[in-house]
Amino acid sequence: MTDYYRSKVKYNEIIATFDDVLIQPGFTNFEPSEVDMSSNLGSYKFNLPIMSAAMDTVTEELMAIKMALLGGLGVLHRNCSYERQLEMVRIVKRARSFVIDDVATIQPDESVSKAKYMMDNYNISGIVVVNEENKVCGIFTKRDIPFSKNDINNGKVKNFMTKDVISIEPGASREKALEVLFESRKEKLPIIDKGGNLKGLITKKDLAPEFPLASMDSEGHLICALALSPKFPESTHAQKLLKEIENYVDIFFIDVADFYKTSDIKGTKKLMDFLDSDFVLGNIGTYEAAEHLITKGNFNEDKFIGLKVGMGSGSICTTSIQTGVGAPTLFATAQVADAIIDYNSKISLIADGGFKNPGDLPKAFTAGADLIMSGHFFAGSTESPGYVDTIQGRKVKIYRGMGSKEARTSGYVADRYTEGSKSLPEGVSDYVPFVGDMEGVLLSLKEGLLNGMIYAGAKTIDEMKKAKVGVVSYVGQRESRPHDLLSRY
Repeated sequence: MTDYYRSKVKYNEIIATFDDVLIQPGFTNFEPSEVDMSSNLGSYKFNLPIMSAAMDTVTEELMAIKMALLGGLGVLHRNCSYERQLEMVRIVKRARSFVIDDVATIQPDESVSKAKYMMDNYNISGIVVVNEENKVCGIFTKRDIPFSKNDINNGKVKNFMTKDVISIEPGASREKALEVLFESRKEKLPIIDKGGNLKGLITKKDLAPEFPLASMDSEGHLICALALSPKFPESTHAQKLLKEIENYVDIFFIDVADFYKTSDIKGTKKLMDFLDSDFVLGNIGTYEAAEHLITKGNFNEDKFIGLKVGMGSGSICTTSIQTGVGAPTLFATAQVADAIIDYNSKISLIADGGFKNPGDLPKAFTAGADLIMSGHFFAGSTESPGYVDTIQGRKVKIYRGMGSKEARTSGYVADRYTEGSKSLPEGVSDYVPFVGDMEGVLLSLKEGLLNGMIYAGAKTIDEMKKAKVGVVSYVGQRESRPHDLLSRY
């Protein structure tokens, strides 16, 4: 067993947290523009190795879309029904892509009110009109919706749709699609084969290179991730819904507080056999847990792509206080990084929770992380679920732990913590300051990571893992912060 990471801070003796360590400066022989902070999770590349947590006050479809567009990943929470999860993943997967395969269609004799409902429900601005043989006969957009309520309630799509459809043949290039859209001044371009059959849809917004760092799959769709219970659904209806959900999901994140349990391992193996998507397992906090999962878990090696680590570190988590058990994220990262090096270097490591400042990110990567996950950083942003409230003149948003009484009594995440213990909350619910667009939050985190890498002399995330770390005394911690100022007395 290698002691490379553990020897940095003597982790056998000290359960270290982010405030306990500092990265030692290194020699920098490159320009800031040469820094590459991209990282991989299985076969997926992320230009920004940052994830938003699978929490019901942090990541729903709006957050997931924005995170992916900016180069990271938003993991959709599971504190809702399968029907709601299906709605979220469908919206994320359809949000941006060169070619939309799952095209919303309607038949010409359907009502205008149904077309309007579909556009509102699917968050789209147009529907392709096809006959019973899937032959395209028109397109109906929001511009075609009549003003009269009577026409909306009783009118037929065929009476208001655009019949002369500007289209393109399958296999056309992005450049050709842009050219046709520009010449026709249209925003949507159906892909129609020579037989008149609908094969897909291209939209103008998806062709524009507005987000060059976006996290996309091989087909140009945004990468979509969803939290999942380790319990295999018992009912046929739930299994059918889960299979439908999988059509839109690239990565499932098994989402429990402590995954190092026989029941969770067995349930996850059954899910892996049932589903074809990739899996990240977690959370765990020790070398022994990682060693067991990698060597004795018998998981499908092609689908097992990552481990998520950290227990009890989040700003709204009280697991360590309530139970006396925990594994702070920095400690857990170093422990699991050792196991991955020893047994399977292909598995990626996600450091989850406990981040307070941008400078904590470089520390996590130095300890061995490939990506980081946070709820605290993003809970107060515009894109997080919930509304902006005002308390004592300050704008705020609600942020709650998934172990809080409020979250656990909803019924969908009862199995995330110890079952049968709803009366013992392992999280709190409170307000966090409203911070505006999360793009600004990501920019601060990105710059903190960039500068940390430059000071450490690391051009890549892999080089960051080789940086040296030292323990900081309590006095040293105080000295690292602003001090000896009038307003600080």
